[in-house]
Amino acid sequence: MSEYIMNHFKLEHLLCGLILISRIGDIGSTYLCTPNLKLEANPVVRKLGWKFAFLTLFLCLVPYYSTAMGVVVLVPSLLVSAQNSSKIWFIRAYGESEYQDLIRRLAKGSKLSHALAGVIASAIFVAIVGVVLLFLCPDQTRDWGYWFGVGLITYAFAIAIHHSLAFIRIFRTARRDELGQSAGSVRKDNL
Repeated sequence: MSEYIMNHFKLEHLLCGLILISRIGDIGSTYLCTPNLKLEANPVVRKLGWKFAFLTLFLCLVPYYSTAMGVVVLVPSLLVSAQNSSKIWFIRAYGESEYQDLIRRLAKGSKLSHALAGVIASAIFVAIVGVVLLFLCPDQTRDWGYWFGVGLITYAFAIAIHHSLAFIRIFRTARRDELGQSAGSVRKDNL
């Protein structure tokens, strides 16, 4: 099958189309989950907004520069789309603001280290799959599995960073809200 694809299609075109689909999936699933970007884990997208998110569609051009890098871009994009899509129903049913409030309430009653431990563990397991692929495909010039492994490691790194930063932001906001509420009750008691 892979010989058929290689002989009848340009790999760069196939990767371009798949990356475009995955980026549309990421942007679409993000919009369905968090149209106001309140829940966006990526701080760059959160800060720069939807215009920047749409600029990431141009990542589909990477395979024309390097097919290997195209595979590296494809893997995390597909996995982010899959992860976002798994949350659409719950977040839309619950509501973006309500979900954000729920997470903050949970943060008030728990520890940041517990949230970060789950994120880091998840990233490590994904990275292990990537490392196994690297070892199974040591000839990076001939084995596409090698570049899939690099893509998995890239995804693991991205979720470790983005989700950790998101949890730090959530816990910081929850603590600030908690301090604001306790300061407000002290003022009321003094009246």
